[in-house]
Amino acid sequence: MRAFEPDPVPPEVLARVLGAAHQAGSVGFSQPWSFIVIDDVETRRTIRAHVEAERLRAAEAFTGERRDKYLSYKLEGILDAAVNICVTCDRERNGPAVLGRHTIRDTDVYSTCGAIQNLWLAARAEGLGVGWVSILEPDELRRTLGIPEHVLPVAYLCVGAVAEFPPRPALETTGWLPRMALGEVVYANRWGQAPGDALRQALEPAPSPAVAAEPEARGQVVVYTGQGKGKTTAALGVVFRALGRGLPCAVVQFIKGKWKTGERLFAETLPELEFHVMGRGFTWESDDLSRDRRAAEAAWATSRELIRAGRHSIVVLDELTYCLHYGFVAEDELLETLHARPRGVHVIITGRNAPERLLALADLVTEMKSHKHPFEQGLRAQPGLDF
Repeated sequence: MRAFEPDPVPPEVLARVLGAAHQAGSVGFSQPWSFIVIDDVETRRTIRAHVEAERLRAAEAFTGERRDKYLSYKLEGILDAAVNICVTCDRERNGPAVLGRHTIRDTDVYSTCGAIQNLWLAARAEGLGVGWVSILEPDELRRTLGIPEHVLPVAYLCVGAVAEFPPRPALETTGWLPRMALGEVVYANRWGQAPGDALRQALEPAPSPAVAAEPEARGQVVVYTGQGKGKTTAALGVVFRALGRGLPCAVVQFIKGKWKTGERLFAETLPELEFHVMGRGFTWESDDLSRDRRAAEAAWATSRELIRAGRHSIVVLDELTYCLHYGFVAEDELLETLHARPRGVHVIITGRNAPERLLALADLVTEMKSHKHPFEQGLRAQPGLDF
């Protein structure tokens, strides 16, 4: 997690999280870990300044669009999170001889990583997000936090309340790297040797409910366009209907992002609905089109993967047409993805001024036409009715 809410972490909650970490298994029961809880703002500012310098230095390892994409990511929440925790490994605790560590010296570090995993899971159970900041120098942490030379800083963690827990890692949804299939990383007996047939088949992902539920059904392309209100509302109505039938759905919002809509809040309660809010507000209000382009490209990468994977019966691309209009998403690439989609996947696209080629490909097109709108009488949008 990189984005945090300003809510404090109650001391009793933090104590439970640290207690879970302290219950981890360790080599020879050495318990080599310690936890430095950092809430001092000036200390955190010092660490963040170092991380920012390291971020810019790390960017030099990439070129072109890859470098731009790297720089667009928010990689830490040091000042945003309620608390920072530095987890260390005391390599001299309990003396030089530790049961079980003689052959593999680094098992004390591995044990500390086990404590970090416990901390992470406990924080998630408490509704807290955790972000591991890895772009920093251990010696810099030693100097800033007064850590002895023989003690190794293993992790610098940001911990705090978050607005939402995305269903997948950000670097996966934005297309930085794809998630590897489990079968790619499981070998039998020797490195690189494929497992037997039974295990290999068990490792394969289950057939998509979107396709398996009704193999002869053909997915449709639906477009809700026009100048009138109700395009997103219509799309979400179909989603609600599909969920009632037990069909998995996904929604990607290309523009909305500055506020929490009712549908976004409701989606958080529905595990069968994958909901991505990837926009940064309305483009015509923006003063940074390059930022909007990056957001649109990330949203499209997520959308394309959702469509190709075939795991969902319904995939909604909310307000995609605005990104087509601005050239942030290539129309040819959209049409190619729609043509090649798995047979049982329905795709719903919303937004004004849908291009002609998309309308020609679509199975259903509805144009919303406005006859009267309360905004024209000076009435503001209302929660629940409008957002």
